Parts: sequence; C-alpha cells; structure tokens
Amino acid sequence: MLTAFTRFRTFTRDSKWLLVSASLWGFAFSVTWLYLNFLFEGLGFSDTLVGLANAVPNLVGMAFALPVARLSERLGYVRTMRVAAFVAGGGLLLLSQTHGVAPALFAVFLVGLGGMAFWVVPSPLMTALEPEANRTYLFSAQFGFNLVAGFVGSLVGGALPSLFERIAGVDPKGLQAIQWVVLIAAILYLVAAIPLWKLTEVRPDEPSGGPLWSLPSGARGIIVKLLAPNVFIGLGAGLIIPFLNIYVEGKFGVSFATLGAVFAWSQLGMAIAVMLQPVIAEKLGRTTSIVLVQGLSLPFIAMLGFSSSFLAVAVALFVRSALMNAANPIYAEFTMGQVKEAWRPSLAAAETMVWSAGWTVGPLISGWVRSELGFGPGFNLLFAAMLLLYGTGIAYTWFVLRPMELAGQRVEG
Repeated sequence: MLTAFTRFRTFTRDSKWLLVSASLWGFAFSVTWLYLNFLFEGLGFSDTLVGLANAVPNLVGMAFALPVARLSERLGYVRTMRVAAFVAGGGLLLLSQTHGVAPALFAVFLVGLGGMAFWVVPSPLMTALEPEANRTYLFSAQFGFNLVAGFVGSLVGGALPSLFERIAGVDPKGLQAIQWVVLIAAILYLVAAIPLWKLTEVRPDEPSGGPLWSLPSGARGIIVKLLAPNVFIGLGAGLIIPFLNIYVEGKFGVSFATLGAVFAWSQLGMAIAVMLQPVIAEKLGRTTSIVLVQGLSLPFIAMLGFSSSFLAVAVALFVRSALMNAANPIYAEFTMGQVKEAWRPSLAAAETMVWSAGWTVGPLISGWVRSELGFGPGFNLLFAAMLLLYGTGIAYTWFVLRPMELAGQRVEG
C-alpha cells in the first residue's frame, strides 16, 4: 500500500486530474446503480422488463463501443470523455422526471452511451499519460479512486431517501424519493466533466484508419485471444451482479440504508484490494496474480449465493467483490501492453463490447429464469451458472494468457 501511495506522488498532473474525474464519476455511478432497479420497479416494470432495462446500456456498448473508440482517436480522448459526461448526465436527468416505459428506456440508452465512453477511453488515455513503470499503479489508482468514491456514494445514497422522508414527508421506498436520488446523481455526472478541462488533449500519433465499425487490420487475432476470458466472466457476472440489490433486499428484507452500507463496504474492500494488487503483480507476474485473486473469490461466490445468514452473505459480498475486481486494472494494463498504440482504443472498445454482451444476455436470461422458477430456485440456478462460467474464464487465463506473459509475447510497435 505504501508503494502505491509513493508511486501516486510521481504521477503526471494530467493523471491526477483524471483521478479526480474518476472519483466524481464513481460517486455518481454508485448512487445510480443502488436505485435503478427499484426505480424500474416503481415505474411498474415486470421482472422481464427490468432485465431488458438492465440490458439496454450493454446493447449500447455492443453497438457503439468500437465507433466511439475509433472516433476518440481522431477527436481526442479527453474531448470524448467530456461529451460522455454530459450525455450520461442528461440521460439521468430525463430518467429522474419520466413516468413512461419508452422515455425511461431512452434515458437508459443515453446513460449507457455516456457511461460506455467512460469505460472505453480511460485505458488508452492512461497508457499514454504514464511511462510503463507507472502504468500498473495508475490503472489500479483509477479503479481504486473510483471504488472509494463508490463507497462514499453508496453510504450517502442509501441515506438520502430517509433524509427526504424527514424533510418532505415522502415514502423513503416510494418512486418520488428514488427519482430525487437519481436527479442528484445526474448533477454529479455533469460535475465529473469539470476536472477533464484541466487535462491536455491526447490522441495516437498515427490513428488507425478504416471504417469506424470495424477493428483495425491485423488486430483481430490478438484481440480475440486477449479478451476470451471476459466472454465467460462477463456472462457469469451479467446473470447476478445487476440484481444483487434485489437479491439481498428480497432475501433478507433489509432497508435501503442497510443495503447501501453493505454495498459501500464491499466497494471499500475492492479499493483496498485494487491498491495492493500491483505489488502482488510485480512479485508473481500479472496473469498469475489475476488467477490467484479470481480463484480465491469462487468460495465466496458460493457463500453469497447459498448461505441463509445475512452476515455471511454480507461478508461474502465484501470478499468476493474485493478479490474478483482487484484483477480488473491489472488485466486491462496487461492487455494494453500487448498491442500497438494505435490499436489500444479498439482493444478497449472490444473489451467493452465483450463485457457488454455478457451483461446484455445475462440480465435477459436472469430475468427469464427468475420469472419461470421464482426468486429462490431461480437465484440458486443462476449462482451455480456463475461459478461455472467464472471457473472457465480463470482457467483460460492460466492456460493461455499466462504462457503469453512468460514468453514475453507483445505486439507493441
């Protein structure tokens, strides 16, 4: 941890402003995520329609991640992120005011479009902002700052409906209170754009040519090989993660404040693990450290899905979140280092598309399974499927990506 903080002091000015923006975005995202499913339920959405609403941002990612990434090469990474913050904030403003299904889905489309750009662009931007010795630490710091802000956001967001009840006398679990929370989150998304005006614009020296909706020539083989684990892990996550708030609240009947606290502490655990992970990666290697922490998360996924104790589930959620997500920045930095500079935006876009595909198909399957089997049996089957898919992705990393790292295979140019 001390090493991580020491490296932070050596980051460039632009990197530090990017971390400020990431923190604001993480705060707003955690508040939004905590309440979106309850907002949909308050609008009268069925389980299947809630699944569809969760799938919309990921459909957007699948359709637009690549053209947005290719466009960012030409417009500049920083300018693209500024626009993204305004698009996502505008979508949430609309969502906080609407009462119809079609406008709500359109608003979610806008939130997904802006959010997708915030996922795609930072990886190539961070790779350009720091020398190689600092990149792993910057990737982890960006993820960690986002999570710490999410910790605070979940605590604050969980308490807001009760505050509205005291101030305005509204039902803390009613639609009006939830829409007021979403309105606050919309404003925070817009504020996240302000630090980006402090950054110097960055774009590749030689942007890759070709159509916006296609991968650069020569990049497809290495991109498919690098991103295969995300096919399994993304689908496994999509079955469960978007509905964890519904799962915990429905199984144990906890209040929004308790729910917010549970997710807040899980985000804090993720932040601590993320900041420690670069040290482990330096000692064991990137892919070995990824397999280690992801593999250790599997027993806690089982505890999360099959324990009848709220305390055990809360602990499992904390540990699973910390271990599974600690690998994300290391994985992103590892994959960015395997390709040419001009291919990095396309790689980041392809990673978002693969993840989005899992989070599109997963929620749809999850909604259908729970509609057919009911709450308890449905979630039991979904957690079992999640374990199987995660295990497959972890095995691929060990048997395919680890030999690449050991052999020093790179396509950087």
